[in-house]
Amino acid sequence: MLEALAALLKVALYAGLLAASGAVFAQATLRPLPDENAYLARIMRLGAALILGVSPLIALILIRRLGGAFDDATLSAVFVSNSGAALALQVTGASLLLTSSSDDSVVLRLSYALLPMLGFAFSGHAAGIGPVEGLVAVVHVSMAAWWLGSLFYLRRECGHAQLDRLVTVLARFSSIAFVLTGVLVIGGLVLVIILVDFGKDPWLSPYGQILGGKLCVVGVLLALAGYNRRRLTPRLLASDGTAVQALRLTTSVELALIAAVLTITAILTTYTSPHD
Repeated sequence: MLEALAALLKVALYAGLLAASGAVFAQATLRPLPDENAYLARIMRLGAALILGVSPLIALILIRRLGGAFDDATLSAVFVSNSGAALALQVTGASLLLTSSSDDSVVLRLSYALLPMLGFAFSGHAAGIGPVEGLVAVVHVSMAAWWLGSLFYLRRECGHAQLDRLVTVLARFSSIAFVLTGVLVIGGLVLVIILVDFGKDPWLSPYGQILGGKLCVVGVLLALAGYNRRRLTPRLLASDGTAVQALRLTTSVELALIAAVLTITAILTTYTSPHD
């Protein structure tokens, strides 16, 4: 029961982290109009609030898993540790994002959004191997955050923006996504190579099987993104209004698949380890 609760809280934390930071990354790269910017700001604040709400519960779960005593040794293991550093970065970044104003510069907001991402340099399977591996995880998760924030924005535009505005946003999104999705995929492959010992039949282990399921979902997600780029994007760039609802549907499916990836990741990091 405790493990299931820990996994559930991790799903919520991952969703908050990617939504809060991803909304800021989307604001910085896609140049939204004022009303669109306000929408992304709401996504950012909802994500930050979720981080702040879930983080204390995750800390309590960690204490409970270590025996439940609030003594110096247990508190040090939770807070004066890599997990504590990750928690501090996530909470600090979320607090700064939640209290930021529209007058803050883009650079300042980006620095706030990067703080929660840096938590992955201290906590997680990759971070447990070394600092370089942890930084690879930071880059990988940051690209995933941009993708999530941009998909929220793109889906909103499908229902609210005029066709010419949607075409402008989509053209900008497509040009950036081509590069950043490549970085996301490369970072993911590097992490798999780092974490999986292919000399020991890894796909027969619980970690390997769950990781395989995650990679299958990611494969479907990338295929759908490729369909959007190759089929729907050219139609919309040609001002084909009939493709708008199709794009709205596919972005909704992409968001659902990302939610599935986050859920599998939470299960993977809670119940298994690549070192088992």
